[in-house]
Amino acid sequence: MKKVKGFLAVLAALALLLNVSPAFAQARYSTRTSQPLESSGIFTDEDGNEMNYAVWVYGVEIFADEASSFMGVYNTTTVGAATAATVKDEIGEATQYDTATRFYEQPRYYSSGVVGIISTGVGFVHYGPQPK
Repeated sequence: MKKVKGFLAVLAALALLLNVSPAFAQARYSTRTSQPLESSGIFTDEDGNEMNYAVWVYGVEIFADEASSFMGVYNTTTVGAATAATVKDEIGEATQYDTATRFYEQPRYYSSGVVGIISTGVGFVHYGPQPK
């Protein structure tokens, strides 16, 4: 009887660990990370291609080169008229050499590609296939 109770306790602990792991959310969608973008421009996917095509973005990230690093993320067609109304997301980090990462509850669709406008930092987007 003690062996059965011990086995059930271990099984319950494993079930809890598997249900709360955040890695499963990313793995479920097969997300990828862009190559680092060190100045404003079109993001490059992990294969080295400019991301000037329709893409689903699951999150954004910035590595701060200086205090108050900042990145705005836009559709490629709206970047010429970049305003607060056309920005899809903004992320910043106030501490030099720290990273800020934001994953969305629902991915965001960039119909004409994804561009970053960066102030003193290195930006990344986490992208993947259309959600199901």
